[in-house]
Amino acid sequence: MNQVEYLEPSLAQVVERIGTGYVTVVAAPRGLEVPIAGPAIHDPLSTAPPRAGAMVLLVGLTAGTPGAAQTIRGLAGAAAAVLRSDAASAAPLAEAAAEAGVALVTLESAMSWSHLHTLVEDAVLLGDSLVTAPSRDLGSVPVGDLNALVNAVAETLDRPVGIVDTQWRLLAYSAVPGQVNDDLQRDVILNRVVPAKNAPRETRRLLLTSGRALRFLTNAPYDTAEYTIWRVGAGIRSGPEPLGMMWVLEGRDQLSDDKLVLVEEFARLAGAHLLRARTARTVERERRGELVGQALDGRDPRTACRRLGLDPDSGVAVLAVAELSAGDTPLGEHLLDGVATYFDAYRRTAACVLRHDTVYCLMPTPDLAALREIASDLTRQLGLRRRLAAAVGGRVSADDLPRSRHQADLTLAALRASGTAVATIDEVRAAATLIELRSLLDERPGLLLHEADPAPRDVTDSVLAWIECHGDVRAAALRLGVHPNTLRYRIRRLAANGLDLTDPDTRLVTWLRLRLGYREPGPASPA
Repeated sequence: MNQVEYLEPSLAQVVERIGTGYVTVVAAPRGLEVPIAGPAIHDPLSTAPPRAGAMVLLVGLTAGTPGAAQTIRGLAGAAAAVLRSDAASAAPLAEAAAEAGVALVTLESAMSWSHLHTLVEDAVLLGDSLVTAPSRDLGSVPVGDLNALVNAVAETLDRPVGIVDTQWRLLAYSAVPGQVNDDLQRDVILNRVVPAKNAPRETRRLLLTSGRALRFLTNAPYDTAEYTIWRVGAGIRSGPEPLGMMWVLEGRDQLSDDKLVLVEEFARLAGAHLLRARTARTVERERRGELVGQALDGRDPRTACRRLGLDPDSGVAVLAVAELSAGDTPLGEHLLDGVATYFDAYRRTAACVLRHDTVYCLMPTPDLAALREIASDLTRQLGLRRRLAAAVGGRVSADDLPRSRHQADLTLAALRASGTAVATIDEVRAAATLIELRSLLDERPGLLLHEADPAPRDVTDSVLAWIECHGDVRAAALRLGVHPNTLRYRIRRLAANGLDLTDPDTRLVTWLRLRLGYREPGPASPA
């Protein structure tokens, strides 16, 4: 059997895989065949030498940055240095690169550093060449095609194979004729996630940290003492970052030791495929996110919905998902990834975009009650570490999506005020209306409602209690914790000063002002 051989890719191969439209080699004192060991980010505060063979990303450095040449001279031992510049501007730095023995590469402004880091990792994980077992050449599998990858591995090992992410969600599974899945594999395929009782944290920790292929029992309810089903798992990583796990269904007949080595090699090679698949998902998610934003803003929403695969004339609603109370570190892209993965796992039609700290989803729905159930399940499954709120706007046609988004925002604000996790606009319409009024008043500081004279705290509290208790002095006094005669005195004093609460219009305006918080509490008045 041929073992998998891995050779580091050359600078020329890495540049080719990134794309010559994005990176340009300005100088290569050791030639274009110098091997690349991986990406590294330059830390100007560190005195440690760069990792041998690394492609060093000079984040924040341009050709015109003072000290750029000295920085490049300090990279001896690395294979290449990348800075954001055009080739002509970087040409004067070629001499410094030659002194350090590193290739000088420029990056076009259109590509982000994080994207470049991923592409270099992808190229290095793929390697220079792949030679696998004779039954199937994994080098023929297109990078990022996870289904083709698991089928190739399954044919090589003659066992069903699946790949899950670090949260045990199914990413790909093999479908090779003649190979039979067991009940667990079928349940995972149907539900798109491994059952919690068969996904222990310790198993995940062992696979993602050991770098070995490990054998596990499937456990109840899928096997018994009389019928034992074995599985082999191996962690999939990209450098220090865990990406997922590869699982091989052994059944009752265990794989030989040499095939266990192959599982480890296949898991290592799968890292490049998962990175590429993740990059492709990111690009597609960004494309769909732009269309969602277009629809939410009312910019040709009908066309946007059609391109998203949504019928613009059937009922669509906006679902807004965010943290119930803001944490020290916003979830941001992690929340978007979790929401999108949830909908993917359950094959639910949705198109999502992240704006600020909120994920907005366009969802076709027959009624708000059905969408509320989905929102409730989403918050239960994703809100294990941080409490999430899911707000459902009104069901509308494509042309009215901005209104549904506005309703979802108001519902979300109402949920945060009450500490509740899930609601539709219909369930919180009164609270949402008050929030909308408060926002409108904030935007119009010149309104008469803002001009009432400030009053002591006990007076404003007394007025609000009296109005909300419908003039029932005893109930209002009980709410305030004062004697009824004290409250009667305060109301009479206000009437003498011109605030006649027996007038309906006066009551309405006063209640609005106090209920919405437009008062400037002064010192408590004497009893």
